Amino acid sequence: MTVDWNAVAYDDLSDPMFEWGLAVLETVPLRGDETILDAGCGSGRFTEELVRRLPNGHVIALDVSPAMLQQTRARFAGNPRVSFVQASLESFQLAQPVDGIFSNAVLHWVPDHDRMFRALHAALRPTGFLVAQFGGQGNLKQTIGWAAEIAEQPPFRQYISGAHGGQHFEDEPATVARMQAAGFTQITARVHQVFPRFERRERFEAFAGTVILRNIMAGLPEDLRPQFLHLLSQRAFAEHGAYIYDYVRLTVRARA
Repeated sequence: MTVDWNAVAYDDLSDPMFEWGLAVLETVPLRGDETILDAGCGSGRFTEELVRRLPNGHVIALDVSPAMLQQTRARFAGNPRVSFVQASLESFQLAQPVDGIFSNAVLHWVPDHDRMFRALHAALRPTGFLVAQFGGQGNLKQTIGWAAEIAEQPPFRQYISGAHGGQHFEDEPATVARMQAAGFTQITARVHQVFPRFERRERFEAFAGTVILRNIMAGLPEDLRPQFLHLLSQRAFAEHGAYIYDYVRLTVRARA
């Protein structure tokens, strides 16, 4: 089951992904006059950083989620340097090619990576660049494993036994091979681990329900969701002595 995002809640909870994206953006020199595609703009927080760094440029904010795109539109109402596209990253087409593509914490939500990388390559001008960070193989393995175990317990089992969250986590070799097949050159791919910590249990649980497990939570009656998420936070605290998630980030860079 795939459900739309709670864009307002995501905007409030997305500090970890926003900070990771900023760290990547800092490594990319921009002239300031480029046209850049924000591939999976979400609520527009990262888009805002791109706009700030492109005083004479233009940003195309693209997302498949109506709720996310509505949140981004509201953020940039009346700004002529931002345009908006609602489309899937597997099949989108732009009116004109762009100088570069950034994507932050998005590509693992796209089911077909072969089609996705072909569409991304087709959107670039010759020698244009792609820089993206997303979930790599092993991302949230412990957290998702705990969620799967809890889902097999009553009273949850009858609603979400065997449910899948919709994420697609790939390793470096498979991703590089797909990018090469799509036409990309000068490809690099690097994996690193990061363990975001939430000081408050309520924020940890809200993050799980809004981001990591949103599709699975949609299958539960609303009155059972707090109980499920509380069991998850108990497992995390028992294991780590803190409210921590186990992230694996895959960062790719390439030229068209």
